[in-house]
Amino acid sequence: MGNDTNCASQPEHKVTLRPVVGLTEHLPKTDLEQITIQAIRTHRLLRDTAEAKYKEWRKAGPVTSCDSVGPDRVAYVSAMIDMHAQQTLLSTLLDVLGHVPLVPAD
Repeated sequence: MGNDTNCASQPEHKVTLRPVVGLTEHLPKTDLEQITIQAIRTHRLLRDTAEAKYKEWRKAGPVTSCDSVGPDRVAYVSAMIDMHAQQTLLSTLLDVLGHVPLVPAD
């Protein structure tokens, strides 16, 4: 465990996708920025999809089967997994790039 005084402000570990670092660390900054901007747009789309799936799940009726949480919740969980995987990729790209590029809202 980390130092108690730093636990709230510092994560114990940060996930970095080392293959992504290897692929991108020597790219020209303009190329890396273009890739990062696309990753930001993809993350926004996945976030919006996950929010929509959450709303669908919450509107769905109760599940009567004990063997499943139901298709709406499975769809929501899958969408959240996709979003978080993209967030990890995006975080790695931002670390390599060194700044957050401006990306206008769609």
